[in-house]
Amino acid sequence: MRKSTKKSTAAKAVPPQPVPEELAPEAAPEAAPVAVRVQVKKKDFVERVVLRSGAKKPVVRDLTEAVLAVLGEALAKGETLVLPPLGKISVARSVGKAGGEILHVKLRRMAAPEDAKKDEDSASNPLADAEE
Repeated sequence: MRKSTKKSTAAKAVPPQPVPEELAPEAAPEAAPVAVRVQVKKKDFVERVVLRSGAKKPVVRDLTEAVLAVLGEALAKGETLVLPPLGKISVARSVGKAGGEILHVKLRRMAAPEDAKKDEDSASNPLADAEE
């Protein structure tokens, strides 16, 4: 038998070279901050509820599972949920897939109490006084 003498054609990792400053693209003068997305797992969510409520962890875990199940069932039926202080949750679109159902939900957050007061003040007091 003869051994294969073919060499690997896989690309070798090359460390990136720094780009000279004159060739680097200019940074935007007022770049918006990049939002970091944090994924909260059920375990972490239960821990947060335990800290906020002071209840025992097993009780909070059972209640959290029950609340999440009810939320899931209501959204699957297409119901609109009004849950202050969370807000109003409605299903904008649903797509049936082989692995499950994809629900595109719309969440409208309720205004904070101080924001609502500002809106009331601006409605009663116009920006400018009426001229005579």
